[in-house]
Amino acid sequence: MTDELEGHDVKKIRTLFLSDIHLGSKASKADFLLDFLRVHDAETIILVGDIVDGWRLKRSWYWPQNCNDVVQKLLRKGRKGARIVYIPGNHDDFLRDFTGVHFGGIEVALNMVHE
Repeated sequence: MTDELEGHDVKKIRTLFLSDIHLGSKASKADFLLDFLRVHDAETIILVGDIVDGWRLKRSWYWPQNCNDVVQKLLRKGRKGARIVYIPGNHDDFLRDFTGVHFGGIEVALNMVHE
C-alpha cells in the first residue's frame, strides 16, 4: 500500500474526524488508516470514539505493529502542531477516567463543539 502513496501530495484540511477504528481488533484496517494519515494533514484531528477496541483487548490481547504505527503517527502530528482531541466511545470508555488529561499532546474530552 505505501508504495502507491509515493509522489502523492499531502492534502491539508482544517478538521479531520476519525471514528470506529477499533485498534486491537483483527478487523481494524490500521494499514489503510496509516496510509490515509500519511497523505492528509489537519489543523484539528478529532478521534470520535472506538479508536481502541477495549472490549476486544479485554478478551484477547491483539496489538500488532501497525496499531503502534497509527498511534505514533497521531502523536507525531500532534508534535507538529495539530490539535488532537480524543472523545471516548463505548469500546474505549475506559479513557473517560482521563477526561481533561493530555497524553503526548492528545487531549481526552467527553465532548467538543466544532465550529
